[in-house]
Amino acid sequence: MSAFDALIADPLARRRYLVILEPYDPAVEGIVPQYFSDDGFVTLPTDTPADTYFDPRLLTALNFERQLFTDGRLSGRSVPGAGTLQLNNADGALDPITAMAFDGRRVRVLLGGEGFLYTQFETIFDGTADGIEFDDIAVTVRLRDLQSRFEAGVDRGIYGGTGGLVGRVGLKDREKPLTFGRVFHVPAILVDPASLTYQVHDGPIEDVDAVFDSGLALTKAAGVPIAGQYSVEAATGTFRLGASAAGTVTAHVRGDKTGGVYVDTVAGIMERLVTTRASTQAPIALDMAGFAAFAGICSYQVGLWIREGRSMGEVLDALADSVGAHFGFDRAGRMTIGRVEVPAATPVARFDVSNVLDLERLAVARPVWRQSVEYRRYWQPLDAASVAGAVGDEARADLAEPVRVEAAADPAIRTLHPLSEEAVVTTLLTEAASASAEASRLLSLFGSGRVAFRVVLKTEPFALELGQTVRLTYPRHGLTAGRNLVIVGMVEDSAVNEITLDLWG
Repeated sequence: MSAFDALIADPLARRRYLVILEPYDPAVEGIVPQYFSDDGFVTLPTDTPADTYFDPRLLTALNFERQLFTDGRLSGRSVPGAGTLQLNNADGALDPITAMAFDGRRVRVLLGGEGFLYTQFETIFDGTADGIEFDDIAVTVRLRDLQSRFEAGVDRGIYGGTGGLVGRVGLKDREKPLTFGRVFHVPAILVDPASLTYQVHDGPIEDVDAVFDSGLALTKAAGVPIAGQYSVEAATGTFRLGASAAGTVTAHVRGDKTGGVYVDTVAGIMERLVTTRASTQAPIALDMAGFAAFAGICSYQVGLWIREGRSMGEVLDALADSVGAHFGFDRAGRMTIGRVEVPAATPVARFDVSNVLDLERLAVARPVWRQSVEYRRYWQPLDAASVAGAVGDEARADLAEPVRVEAAADPAIRTLHPLSEEAVVTTLLTEAASASAEASRLLSLFGSGRVAFRVVLKTEPFALELGQTVRLTYPRHGLTAGRNLVIVGMVEDSAVNEITLDLWG
């Protein structure tokens, strides 16, 4: 057991905290790190940073909240974490830093024990500052996890409007399209009318499987296309027609192939997006073990088309919602991914009246008796007026439908719960079998009567993670014999060594 692990396991051990702030100082036009501690600390000449004094001004090291459970529901969407730390400014020595820019700048909180070397401290928070508040007594730094990096758009090229693949004049300063995984009937962008070249992705793709003119399928050609044909230039994410289109041009595409690797799962596309398309100054670190574990339990094929105006967070949410996933950043500042499941059989921790300071039963959403999953989206549906006359009636009707649906239902739930709900989830799934399996999984998860609790525990923070299972035993609320529950929210307060857990199961 490492010294840090022993510290976490010992409720009587004295804890020491270090804080590193990285505000931007307009006076020097650069980052000027600020170092603080709860009791004074100096790094060694061999440390990084070397020979650095951590000023003992820390009043509250970390109070931070993370949450998956909102308004009585587990939506699977990401909920950015937020919190604060406080610095003593009674002598006014910190007044100069209030002129610096803190918003969006990096903040790290490290935890160690009495006598620890700097290298033995571990990061318990790596995120950003949302801003600062100050008065005559204290400076309060508002914290956010690194999901603030996802508020920006998805990075891609911009059309110059000077012709060729730079785009026709009407596309000037518009964003190029992006395609990930397998998509159907995306509205291809005519970038070069002279060569009848259309673009579906800013970069290399796996292939364009089919092209349609007013709903009529064209034939794929290996060489130069003629009327009724198209050819693919996978390296540039484009295809060419052999003759001018009569109407709306749509395509079935297998998208992004950056580095020669095509990806079509939620984990694969998320990883590709944040490592190649995130508009951030610094690379985003990934919890590769977490991503690999999620890929092992969820390999459904998905497809994503991005035209304009969507933030990275919105795109990642759409992917996560497709398979009931959640994503966020761990304490070390690495992006991770997971999925809320029924409580595990073996809990990672057990709590009872000896730990519980307060317990509140929370409202939960009504059970679901019918779960529908929308899948295989047509990104450009065609109404009757937009479809060629040669298209058959069944195909014509299909082209007008933006999504297909698979559902799972249990009428017995409605008998037991007359007000139980019918739920619909919009997804990026592409296959009927995947949608059917997800509908059944969601019905199993939310069709049963669930319970939720908020419990305040006198226990050491920074030892538990969202998604883990704990066992709660209490003399009320059906918990007398103990019940395994999933952690879906937590507030960790280093000032009083308490943790508040939202539990569901």
